[in-house]
Amino acid sequence: MIANKLTREVRLLITFSALRNITDLFLGTFLVSFIMHLSASEIVSVSMYKLFEYAATCGGFFLFAHWCKRYNKVSVFALNLVPKIILLLMIIFMGDAVVDYVIPMGLLCGIGAAMYHLPMNSMVSEKVPTELVPRYLGVKNSVIYIVKIITPIVLGFFIDSGSYTEMAYVVLGVALLELLLTAFLHSSRHRSRTPIDFGGFFRCMLRFPVIRQMFSMEVLRGFSIGLLSTVIPMYTVYMFQTDFNLGMFTTVFSACSIAASWLFGRYGRVRFYRVILPICLMVIGSAMALFIYETVPLTFLLYNFVYSTAIVLLDLICSSCIFNLSNSKCVTANHRIEYFVFRDFALFIGRWIGFVGLMYIGVFGGYDWLRWYLLVITVAIMFTGIVSVRLSNNLRPRK
Repeated sequence: MIANKLTREVRLLITFSALRNITDLFLGTFLVSFIMHLSASEIVSVSMYKLFEYAATCGGFFLFAHWCKRYNKVSVFALNLVPKIILLLMIIFMGDAVVDYVIPMGLLCGIGAAMYHLPMNSMVSEKVPTELVPRYLGVKNSVIYIVKIITPIVLGFFIDSGSYTEMAYVVLGVALLELLLTAFLHSSRHRSRTPIDFGGFFRCMLRFPVIRQMFSMEVLRGFSIGLLSTVIPMYTVYMFQTDFNLGMFTTVFSACSIAASWLFGRYGRVRFYRVILPICLMVIGSAMALFIYETVPLTFLLYNFVYSTAIVLLDLICSSCIFNLSNSKCVTANHRIEYFVFRDFALFIGRWIGFVGLMYIGVFGGYDWLRWYLLVITVAIMFTGIVSVRLSNNLRPRK
């Protein structure tokens, strides 16, 4: 088994990713659907939720960077569950009225995401050797998409036949399980004695073109792939009407993503990226052209298939480049936290541009304009792939 070649600590990190994906589906894909059903201006409400979520995530990266660098990042990682639990309790006790509080909900979700992703990214960089990064990403994504095969259709069925707030109790139990498992995480041996130095890392970024390429790639990825994960569920609910269909289609396409992720983990090597990426880009462009030419359920499902295969592969290659660069000669161990903070800031810029555009469409255009915005997103995805090719060609891992 591939996973047996990864350490116990790394497999535990993969377990956290799988469990978090359950709550992320509930607070992401299905919360978007929940807001759409109850809000008078659903596109604007979803955009507001996401804008404040990403603003809080970016601010949280800067806020918790010093603690993660100098002290115990595992404690920050454990505390990420506090805002998530508060958010779930809001859904449980406020019911349908919670859609009137999309801004505080977004802030809570974003702070929790920062407390999760910053220490998680740092721990992965420390614990996964460069040559095992594709294997780690492949196994992690395969496990996540196995979760997505079961979770969405169950959530969609029970939400359609029962209550969204009732399912929050189940997700709350998953969050408490995550909290218990943090007791088995070991703190990093590396504790930097130097304080956070964002100015020094910015000068480092100016010195190394490869870091600037990373920054450009993540701005594009934040705008494109980051936005697509919200637009696809919105368009699915709009086109097929029910949460059960959303759950069913998410489950089916998750199976395709498992295959793509497993193949990447098994065979993915940096030297193959320049072959894989052009193929992915041609497939993505063709699917988008068909969808724009004739916007019907069949072409949308075809685009979903491409999203779950070619775009998943492209996203995995980008993530592999990010972790490989964090262990290259351009980024020392003492600047790893700053590196991930800057990387998230790049994602934040792209996401905010994307969701401000989505809000504009919600106010002035509606769903008739959304498919053209999907075209803009797809073009940005293709530019993301082009930049990632350049980045992977310039990486020189530290021996």
